[in-house]
Amino acid sequence: MGKLVGIFIAMLFASVASANGALAIDSNQGDQYGFSYNHGSMQQAQSRALSECGYGCRVVQTFSRGCAAYAADQASGSSAYGWGTASSGGQAQNTALQYCVRQGGQRCMVRAWGCNGN
Repeated sequence: MGKLVGIFIAMLFASVASANGALAIDSNQGDQYGFSYNHGSMQQAQSRALSECGYGCRVVQTFSRGCAAYAADQASGSSAYGWGTASSGGQAQNTALQYCVRQGGQRCMVRAWGCNGN
């Protein structure tokens, strides 16, 4: 029984340790975006984010462990956006919103967020 518990704990830590995520946005600074989390490798996370985003996108944020968020200004004609990483979803969202406002955003809103290993 003890050996089985040990194997389970090792598997749990291995899955959390290998959690990776990525954010991709388009050349229009975030009109299109792709977001991924809980992938076994960073390459898988980046590929997923790029495939969700579509043509002309690039990865702008990667993260292992913790959380990440993406915010974009919803004001017409604005290209302000922001992203952030943190140990909690709420902190990551706040960081992304603050970054968006610093870029000139007037009506910034979180469009995607996620946490690895949760």
